[in-house]
Amino acid sequence: MKLNRFFEFRESDFEPIESLKIKDDLNSKIWDNFDLDSEVRKSLLTISQDFFVDIEINAEILDVVLCGSLCNYTWSEKYSDYDVHVIIKFSSVDDNVELVEKLLDFAKKKWNYENDIFISGYEVEIAVQDIGDLKQAIESGRMGGVFSLLKNKWIKKPEKIEFVPDEERIREKGSTIMSIVDQLEEDINDIGYEKFTDKLKSVWKKIKALRLSGLEEGGEFGFGNLMFKFLRRNGYIQKIMDLRKKSYAGQFK
Repeated sequence: MKLNRFFEFRESDFEPIESLKIKDDLNSKIWDNFDLDSEVRKSLLTISQDFFVDIEINAEILDVVLCGSLCNYTWSEKYSDYDVHVIIKFSSVDDNVELVEKLLDFAKKKWNYENDIFISGYEVEIAVQDIGDLKQAIESGRMGGVFSLLKNKWIKKPEKIEFVPDEERIREKGSTIMSIVDQLEEDINDIGYEKFTDKLKSVWKKIKALRLSGLEEGGEFGFGNLMFKFLRRNGYIQKIMDLRKKSYAGQFK
């Protein structure tokens, strides 16, 4: 019987925990108090328009919003990016809303992969979001600050709260997930394709479920969401994506 290896992690693997802490102010590179830099806004709108033209979706743009850490007190100099959402009504594209969502998710990933765009040192990531989902995300607290780029005004101003991430819990849970991913990386040539992909899908499903439960229970400060950010910032989400690519390429014995 093969025993799982004990993985030791470097302190740098846990460095992103520091980036999860609340800042005193919004990012001064793009915000003057609560006013967005006019050149940043203009650039993000231009990029959003180019993106929407490229993906060739026949729908009315209801809004273009900036959200994520750069719209909140959770921004990070090293890890933040512009999280830009083009807002439409999915049902206006097709009655099969689930199919529309999947196609737009694919289009988003493809466009972001092919376009490496930075403004003021931060990468631009664009997605398409349904208007109903946007409203629900704001009302439920799943989204913090949300700024309308089209209307140049806040839809929801960020709220600064007293919060300190549970570093010990993040280290403990993070080490467990990181060990599973590292074990998969080590086993890629020692187990069959089906067993490997089943294990890979299982760990990814757990991570996504952890994030969803965190957002539902505590919004952007929910433990599951913080765990997802931590794993993304220390490179383990990318490790999973790389392992998925290897599995697609059939890199097995």
